[in-house]
Amino acid sequence: MPEKELTRQVKNITMPPRMRDELLTNCTRPRPARSTLLMRSRLAAAAIAIALLAGVSTTSYAAYNLYQVKNVDVFFETDISDKQLTTIGEKLDAMDGIYSVRYVCADEAWHTFKQEYLDESLAAQFTENPLKDSASYRVTIRLDADTDDVRDRISQLEGVRKVSNLYESRGLQNSQ
Repeated sequence: MPEKELTRQVKNITMPPRMRDELLTNCTRPRPARSTLLMRSRLAAAAIAIALLAGVSTTSYAAYNLYQVKNVDVFFETDISDKQLTTIGEKLDAMDGIYSVRYVCADEAWHTFKQEYLDESLAAQFTENPLKDSASYRVTIRLDADTDDVRDRISQLEGVRKVSNLYESRGLQNSQ
């Protein structure tokens, strides 16, 4: 806004004369030239912040993908005995390339499924566990191990019906 127009507008506002004079002085005073160094440093700081955010999000995405692939669910034949189930667990624990093994009972599988995919009213309609034959082992494969090789060895164990990573278990497409 031109200085004359600003002065006219300020004079039309009802305010104490001292406040009006201070406002006009502050608005019409020439501003110091901005330092190009300061502007460049702000741009550099903004660029660094953007690069850090991009790096963190990329790293998080890569870690999430790795988690999906390195964790597999091992499902069994439906007529498997408790003894065979225990034997599979022991063989998994002893297998090279495996970091951890955790048994997931059918009730836990149903509880997790309900929380992830069903609303409460729909889940309440089930009187019994529809996943009663869905017990599994959650196996975490070591980071330095060949995931495909470990999966192949697991799938060859007697009584194992299916081995799937978390992408496959959730019906997502594997980007690896």
